[in-house]
Amino acid sequence: MRRVKCVIVGAGPAGMTAAIYLKRAGIDFVIVDKGAPGGELLKTSVIENYPGVSNVAGPDLAMKMNNQLKDLGIKIEFNEVLDIIKEKKFIVKLKDEEIMTDNVILATGRIPNKLGLEGEEKFTSRGISFCAPCDGSFYKDKVVAIIGGGDTALTDAIYMASLAKKVYLIVRGEIKASSVLVQRLKTKENVTIIKPAKVTKLIYNEKIEGILLDNGSEIQLDGIFYAIGGKPNLIYVNSLGLEMDNGYLIVNNKMESNVKGIYGAGDIIKKDYYQIVTATSDGAIAALTISGKE
Repeated sequence: MRRVKCVIVGAGPAGMTAAIYLKRAGIDFVIVDKGAPGGELLKTSVIENYPGVSNVAGPDLAMKMNNQLKDLGIKIEFNEVLDIIKEKKFIVKLKDEEIMTDNVILATGRIPNKLGLEGEEKFTSRGISFCAPCDGSFYKDKVVAIIGGGDTALTDAIYMASLAKKVYLIVRGEIKASSVLVQRLKTKENVTIIKPAKVTKLIYNEKIEGILLDNGSEIQLDGIFYAIGGKPNLIYVNSLGLEMDNGYLIVNNKMESNVKGIYGAGDIIKKDYYQIVTATSDGAIAALTISGKE
């Protein structure tokens, strides 16, 4: 069994920032993620509010962060955390091994929300997507719908407007995105905003063919992109007795949870704002708190 001072779970902006700070502090750690480094960055077409980078694609910013880790000799381990058990120390159970550690930084982000409609599971990645930058090219010159009204939804709609023949933006209530995105969306002639409206049914046979809205209208289309937020990915910590609020981990201003040695960072914690820059701040604070105690 390996023994380290800290295990970072998740290699999004929060986890990668924590890794940089722990490395600089000379603390022995492991950073693991079951997916590619970057987290939600990989699903973001354009980022314009990250300091020092005026305009960058999400996957490119993720690559820059990962390259910085590589330059520091940090290797992200591809693995999945199945469970974390508290004994005298913490036992982090991975798919193929166990790691003993004094500290754990939880930074696994959120799992995308779904609408709970019949056919969602069957057509996920086969007509239903949660990532426009990942799957948008499959819908070139086709008709798509974006579900949501926040920054992510409008960013996806703007992105897909350059690829698809027609884009419908389905908003349940009011648009909550930033004004700059709203103004930019208005310049896209092939985007139609429908609000307030809810998708009540998926229409399909062998493939997705359309959606039915609660106003009774039916829209024929080729693909759907969900951009309706997510829920914290913390199913692997059920035995720790962590204090939660609606599924989000409660931490103090040092990123400490109610269980000594467990820290949270990024989109899994209860906070007011969920941004890339706040995630990196969370990761830095968690690492600094740990390094200050060593």
